Amino acid sequence: MSPVLCLLPLVLSADVPAAQPVTLAEARMRALRAGPELLLARQREQVARAQVDVAGALPNPTVGVTTARLTARLTTSLLQPLPLFGQRGAGIDAARADAEAAHLDIAAVAVDARLGVTAAWLELWAAQERTRLLQQAAADAARVADIAHDRFAAGSGPRVDEVRTTGERARARAEADAAALAVPAAGARLGVWLGEGAWRADGAPSLGPLPDETQALQQLFEQHPALRRDRAQALAAAQHVRAEQRARWPIVAAQVVIAQNDPTTPGTDVIGGLSFEAPVLSRRGGAIAHARAEQYLAELTAEVDLRRLTAQLIDAYRQSDAAALRARALASDVLPALEEALRMTEGGYRDGRVDLLRVLDAQRALLEARLAAMDAQATWQRALAELERAIGIPVAGEAP
Repeated sequence: MSPVLCLLPLVLSADVPAAQPVTLAEARMRALRAGPELLLARQREQVARAQVDVAGALPNPTVGVTTARLTARLTTSLLQPLPLFGQRGAGIDAARADAEAAHLDIAAVAVDARLGVTAAWLELWAAQERTRLLQQAAADAARVADIAHDRFAAGSGPRVDEVRTTGERARARAEADAAALAVPAAGARLGVWLGEGAWRADGAPSLGPLPDETQALQQLFEQHPALRRDRAQALAAAQHVRAEQRARWPIVAAQVVIAQNDPTTPGTDVIGGLSFEAPVLSRRGGAIAHARAEQYLAELTAEVDLRRLTAQLIDAYRQSDAAALRARALASDVLPALEEALRMTEGGYRDGRVDLLRVLDAQRALLEARLAAMDAQATWQRALAELERAIGIPVAGEAP
């Protein structure tokens, strides 16, 4: 049997750790400190900064030792390539520009990470709220079933009401139990951003307040991390074009040769000279064209990102306004009325003035309204998170 299969019963029988509560603000801060995408972005910056030293490294000298039968018994040569025409400086500038773009990419990744962890936390919160509401509905169904049982026992209610409410109670309990199974799955998805372990959403989502739309558009143009990164990448691509153009210049090599024990000369002979590459067969046309294409791609990416973020910002404002209106209407007008209606119908059924179907209809209407209010709240907060991403700065009072 496979060792993995042998360990499987032990894993399944192990105690499930208690879920650790985490608020939305705590989840966002934790994801910005140790989120997987940010860890990768920071490591990419380290790689880019190390490339600066690589670009600035001078070529090693070449040392040669030869001997001859008729002339010098020992000839020592030293060949040192010297990038005298700015090739090394252009390469360093391009590498530094890449490092700066990688540094700005961390802030751009943080924007996406903030949206990702917010969406995951809201998904967990919605799963928990759905479970709570369905458990509450199961309690309502059990209460009506008890009323039907008492009425039948007292001879004032039909047997069919007791049978019907017993089935409704079982259905409501099954729905609540099924919803509870979705909570650990949502917690696991949040764990991608927060680390291993079980997680539980604590508190209510409360993103905002939002800046004025005109101010948000100005912040997008001037401060959005993705646009700043795109501009830095375009500048870095331009530096690479200059570096490739500078690389067409020849590398000068200084050469020194020392000939010793040569019977044809009275003493040690020292020979010096210069050599360089003749740019005849290749003038790096392909490399320069590739660098220019990369520059155009970076500039076009910046334009496309600006257009996309602007459209997302306008759409997110409209979506958040619509979701907020629906959430407030359900919470302030719809739910109180349906809760009062359920209390009235239950009281009427207990007294024999209302039939069972009206009670069940009131229960179902209240449950659907509660679920709709929860969904509207989650949709509103997700729209705010999308708007936050489009602006590029936090809208929850956190440090950028």
